Amino acid sequence: MLRSLPSFAGLIIVLALVAFGISTLRAEAFPFREFVEGDPVPDVILQSLADPNKTVSFSGLKGTAFAAVFWGADLPEKIEHSASALRAVEDLAPFLRERNIRLLSVNAQGDGAADIDRVRKLADSRAEVYLDRDNTAYATLGLFVLPTVLLVDRNGRAAAGFGYSRDLQDRLRGAIEIMLGEKTPEQVEAELRPEMREPTAEEKAARRHLDFALVMLKRGQLDAAARELVRAVEIDPGLPEVHLRLSCTYLSLDRLDLAEEAIGKAPVIDPASPLAHCRGELLRRKGQLAQAEKDITAILEANPAHYNAVYTLGRIHEDQERFEEAAFAYKKAYELVLRHSVAGE
Repeated sequence: MLRSLPSFAGLIIVLALVAFGISTLRAEAFPFREFVEGDPVPDVILQSLADPNKTVSFSGLKGTAFAAVFWGADLPEKIEHSASALRAVEDLAPFLRERNIRLLSVNAQGDGAADIDRVRKLADSRAEVYLDRDNTAYATLGLFVLPTVLLVDRNGRAAAGFGYSRDLQDRLRGAIEIMLGEKTPEQVEAELRPEMREPTAEEKAARRHLDFALVMLKRGQLDAAARELVRAVEIDPGLPEVHLRLSCTYLSLDRLDLAEEAIGKAPVIDPASPLAHCRGELLRRKGQLAQAEKDITAILEANPAHYNAVYTLGRIHEDQERFEEAAFAYKKAYELVLRHSVAGE
């Protein structure tokens, strides 16, 4: 009998995956036992950590869409994942505000004040924390795992729910777009999991030069890296990220003219790119401090955890002789670097 257990367990897992479906937007199992997607969410009452006399209830939020992040801090791995989940959701703050979606940060395990504070600091969380006193919400909702995100629509129905994953932010954004009718599930799925395409010969060749450039950069051989990057964009000019990396490399070589020429060929810069700050740094080096600050501020509005941009902002403030603000930015950049290091990012 014991020998049959592994195969029996495997059968159960297969059946569970078939029943729930495996998709990008849903976890392998909906992380709540007491309801499913589309159902009215059971009512719970949560207490504010900052003000014990202040509470919020799910029924009281009816008419307002909200995303609730349930998290715990009883284990090192859970602390790390809880901080990452909070950070991922809070980085969507502008996106949430534009769509009038409220964010709830819920400690669902009755953790001590020190552990709660540790998660908040690690996540750089500004969201008000609510407590699940006596684990009533945990039981009422039937939570499977922590951290978990629950998205509820204006009618009080569960629009989506999923546990921690590295693509949590993208999954939540997609679930919100589907909930609001901005995109179809198929559109979101295609964006999150684009079809694989065989790269062209030019793309492959450019990639080889880019890869070699990255090796040279790690070795500190900036001139060699710049030559490889130039070769990459000569072969395939349609690579904005390579133009940006070339500009950053020229900045390190103090070749401002070439840095400006390279960055001019990458007009669209993703704020999430670790190199997004380079245009602001170029403007700072040229003495255009007001424009540099505006450029970096725009990056940080879209991506508050961009530590390179925060550091560049500190340098801008220092050049402006705004020394207290510069010190604050440098400290913030240091904290963000540590946080990303702890999270393994």
